[in-house]
Amino acid sequence: MVQSALIRPLEEHDFEEFSRLQQEALQVAPEAFGSGYESYRALSLLDREQQFEAPLNSPYNWVLGVFVGGNPVGMAGFSCEHTKPKLRHKGRGWGMYVTPAFRGRGLGEQLLQYVLKVAKEDAGCEQVLLLVAIANQASYGLYLKAGSLRYGTESRALKFREAYVDEHLMVRFLSAGSVSRETCKPWDGLCSEAMGTTKC
Repeated sequence: MVQSALIRPLEEHDFEEFSRLQQEALQVAPEAFGSGYESYRALSLLDREQQFEAPLNSPYNWVLGVFVGGNPVGMAGFSCEHTKPKLRHKGRGWGMYVTPAFRGRGLGEQLLQYVLKVAKEDAGCEQVLLLVAIANQASYGLYLKAGSLRYGTESRALKFREAYVDEHLMVRFLSAGSVSRETCKPWDGLCSEAMGTTKC
């Protein structure tokens, strides 16, 4: 029997379980994170706790966890510079990860939809920016399915050991009618990739 999943913002008492999941993520999917496993392990316990608590204590910033049977099996972050009037219309999704044993159950999609929900309803954002390694076709397809658009690609966005990681730059508009023919024109038809059409 498949247990139902619970998604909620993480709290201070979740630190130990989150830390274990974070270390797993940095080992399993190093190309998806700007930080590295070795550097995280080198941090003192106090530094790790402070790093974990920083977004928890910042308005309009969340670290979300997905729990199955009371255990964390996935996570995602959201941040918004709400104190800056020129930037607070957009937020950023980051750090999405689902442990391999629980993939293929729609948890990633649920996490993404939760991020979009808090971005719109709680932070009042009009759009969410997303990054995904070009080799990560599963996450790229997930973001496209959710209505995100690719507006560019950053070459050599990350360097892991001696290999470079290129990343797609994506945006998910949250306001109805945000994507139009006029919006698509400067993007050389990239909108059509998300819409499943030949032309915008």
